[in-house]
Amino acid sequence: MFALLTMNEVDRMSLHDFTVRGEIRELATVIGEFVQREIRPREQALPPDARCLPDEDVAALQKLARAAGFWNLSAPADLGGGGLSAFDMAIVDEQAAKHTFCFPIVGNGAFGYPPPSILYGASKQQIDEFVIPTIEEGWRSFNAITEEGSGSDPARSIRTTAEKKGGKYVLNGRKMWITHADKARYGVVYARTNLNKGRDGISAFIVDKDTPGLTIRPIPVIRDLWTNEVTFDNVEVPADRLVGEEGEGFAIAQRFLGKFRVHFATTAIAVGEESMRLAAEFVKGRESFGLPFAQRQGVQFALADAHVKLKAARWLTWEAARKHDSGEGARIESSIAKLYATEACFGVVDSMMQLMGGMGLAKEMPLEHWFRDLRVARVVEGPSDIHRFVLAREILGSAALPRRA
Repeated sequence: MFALLTMNEVDRMSLHDFTVRGEIRELATVIGEFVQREIRPREQALPPDARCLPDEDVAALQKLARAAGFWNLSAPADLGGGGLSAFDMAIVDEQAAKHTFCFPIVGNGAFGYPPPSILYGASKQQIDEFVIPTIEEGWRSFNAITEEGSGSDPARSIRTTAEKKGGKYVLNGRKMWITHADKARYGVVYARTNLNKGRDGISAFIVDKDTPGLTIRPIPVIRDLWTNEVTFDNVEVPADRLVGEEGEGFAIAQRFLGKFRVHFATTAIAVGEESMRLAAEFVKGRESFGLPFAQRQGVQFALADAHVKLKAARWLTWEAARKHDSGEGARIESSIAKLYATEACFGVVDSMMQLMGGMGLAKEMPLEHWFRDLRVARVVEGPSDIHRFVLAREILGSAALPRRA
């Protein structure tokens, strides 16, 4: 027998309004022109082994972006940002990310750095001291959740502890695969304040990078932006650096990660789209065995399949962004968007590299860089299989959970 949907369920499944406002479409266009005019030439001038834009180039781009009104558009307007919604940012970021060093932050920081996760639980003092300077002055921060045991299961794997002693907390432990820790001014560190409460025993702390006992070691990875190991050896943190209340850290992290997953999906779409454009231009000027590449069915079908995947990824990402803006919670939609966009766009870039042959592998083209970035994107911000597990639990309910003996 087929189960019939109730009217309430039908209402919840209705399509979101994907109408793009004219001013946002125009903003996306001029930002795309900025990327083509200011960012790409700087990237193309770098040696083949460059891993990011030099700091002086980023500083120059930040000055231009501020003057043009492109600064930190996703941050709340009352805190000095542009105040754009998640949906508006999905439109804008797709154009802002069409350059080489776009993961994990578009523009390689040219448009500012996103507000830290403490935005979702910080006190007024913490907002004034950390959030506003991050938004207005371009401070960098890092988010330290993952540990060696199982980064996908922070509720159980976090072993870093924060013991309260008088008017301070003392942190001990080690975080792994932390992005931007080497260049950040401070970090948001998730540690256990209660060893017996699972996710409800995790708290968030603001920790200055130069605090005694905190050490950072780079970890080379497949992508050009390396990650870091961050170790805490009796690191003392003032009690007023606790974000929210004890035990609220996991909830704060989840709110931050949900929105960032939409951003990751958007960036994946941007590089997939740009890969398809580059491959299409390439095949138009080539022929083999007396026949133009563009007339070969294999080439045509590869481009057609890429086009379909990109369209599907975009709609799923827009749905997640709209749901986030609605305030209803977009946990499932964000998982779907991040899963599909990173997997599909990795396949698109791989396919476009194949069409371009040796040129697709060349360092002078950005495809090999995006290929490595997208391979990492399938792991960070929740590996693909974790998102599949989340979706399976949504479908199967308690039947998907292991039974206790």
